[in-house]
Amino acid sequence: MYMLNSLIMIIPTLMGLFMHSYFCHGRLTVIKKTGLFFLYGIMVSLTMYGIAWTRGIKGDGIAHMTLSHKIEFTILGCVMSFCMALGMCLCIERDITFEKLRMYLIRFAGDTRKYYKYAIKSAKADLRSEVANAYLDWLWWLIEPFCMMLIYTLIFGVVFHASEEYFPIFIFSGLSMWTFFSRGMNVSVNIVRNNKGIISKVYLPKFILYFARMLVNGFKMLVSFVVVVGMLIVFRVPVTWRILYVIPVMIVFFLFTFGLGSILMHFGVYVNDLSYIVGIILSMLMYFTGTFYAVGKRIPAPFGELLEQFNPVAYCIASMRNAALYSTSPQLDLLVMWGLVSVVLSAVGVYTIYRNENAYVKVI
Repeated sequence: MYMLNSLIMIIPTLMGLFMHSYFCHGRLTVIKKTGLFFLYGIMVSLTMYGIAWTRGIKGDGIAHMTLSHKIEFTILGCVMSFCMALGMCLCIERDITFEKLRMYLIRFAGDTRKYYKYAIKSAKADLRSEVANAYLDWLWWLIEPFCMMLIYTLIFGVVFHASEEYFPIFIFSGLSMWTFFSRGMNVSVNIVRNNKGIISKVYLPKFILYFARMLVNGFKMLVSFVVVVGMLIVFRVPVTWRILYVIPVMIVFFLFTFGLGSILMHFGVYVNDLSYIVGIILSMLMYFTGTFYAVGKRIPAPFGELLEQFNPVAYCIASMRNAALYSTSPQLDLLVMWGLVSVVLSAVGVYTIYRNENAYVKVI
């Protein structure tokens, strides 16, 4: 029991130390790592006890929490230390300053403004090429997810007796979001290698390549959501003002996909086998995101609820469905938390690409 209670603080502390070392290019001495370990340990402890205090858990109550609450606090501590590492580096590291952060932000804004037209034109060209020789043209962007919806509705709704209300819309909306995410992760790993002809001849911010592919996948998801709107009308789903929560949820979902994909894009340049690893992880993750069922209800308590809250993809899919289908507001504290994580993750991804993009041509 004592070991389990210690892990609640040790695991988030190690997460903060790992991210700090990542930002510093791994150039940390043993003495400095030791000092940072204790510093992150103190900050994580204060943060966690502060959160526990706001939830009414005082004194040594944190040591006597149930297993599910201990898991929740450990994951929450990892998320907080992940975001905390960037701020810590800005405060104590000489090579990582607010001025450099400002420089990267200005560069990112300038590159986005300069090359966004290229991203749009590239996305349009990719969309045209996908259906250039197809008889049904762009209708395939509707037919494919619609057929998958019919298949999964038959399997999970009839064979496994799924009881979620408005089940066809439930499946179709979740499948559209999962397809966007999985396609983004799969394409990010090899996108630099697949565009070797472009980046070896002219300078192009490498994140623009991934952003262009996200526009392609995002347009297909938007087409699917048009069908979702039609299904809401056909099934006479009561719609309230809470459907507006879909907008911030989708912004967080887009930012998280961009941030994680940017990081995978970098490592995909150096690790040839990463595409196989990502494919295996996505195949497993698909069944833990609630694409075909409500994770929080179908997986035994308390793990289903934890999985729905602390798997950002599952949280976004569930929040979108709750707002659009069931007129339920998302958990705003979790929405803010995952929004913060997505912003930090995107910053880490862009920072990593800018720091290493000059070496990509040599590697590929």
